[in-house]
Amino acid sequence: KKGALCMNLITFDLDGTLNRTDLYAVDAHTQARREFHYPPLDPAFLISTFGGRSCDYIKELLPGADDQAEKAYLSRVAELELVYMKKHGAPFDGVPEMLDKLHQAGCTLAICSNSSSRYIEAVLQAIGIRSQIDEIQPLCSGMTKVETLGLLLKRLNPTRAIMVGDRFFDLEAARKNRIPFIGCRFGYCEAEIKSADLVADTPEQVGKYVLSLLRIMKK
Repeated sequence: KKGALCMNLITFDLDGTLNRTDLYAVDAHTQARREFHYPPLDPAFLISTFGGRSCDYIKELLPGADDQAEKAYLSRVAELELVYMKKHGAPFDGVPEMLDKLHQAGCTLAICSNSSSRYIEAVLQAIGIRSQIDEIQPLCSGMTKVETLGLLLKRLNPTRAIMVGDRFFDLEAARKNRIPFIGCRFGYCEAEIKSADLVADTPEQVGKYVLSLLRIMKK
């Protein structure tokens, strides 16, 4: 069992934490809205929805739409994102180096995201960091991030664990699962993570904070 060994598990949100989602998702939504004849949306508003569950943010993007219209729109956005991320996708500056540094320190690196396995895998490949991620926990139907992070922790049973993210549901997941939380100021919702245990300005600082927290947790 993995949990029988000493494991330091660092769990990352994906969008706005490792992945520059804005580089392709704004264009994907803009194109889909054009195709479905929906009015355009302010890019800043679109970006404010990144990282959430589609069942939550679709109500903001298509107010009053029925289930069929929502599904058709989300399906088309997903198709366009796969195309655009291959052309324009990239991690935040310093992410690959930070992940390498944590691996070298013996950490197990995981993704816990409000997205499907298909999306997570596609993003990790597109931004060139798939080989640096050890475990993936996608969204499970009907579950919140609190619950999916709980599934990951139960499955891996780490000795110590830290959550890293840029949204309030990342913070909530860490708090409810009783693990430290590092907020990413460079992500998409700085105001939501002000009460994090530590707030990082860059991915490089995330790595330093992780190692610092682990030293404290070992004492």
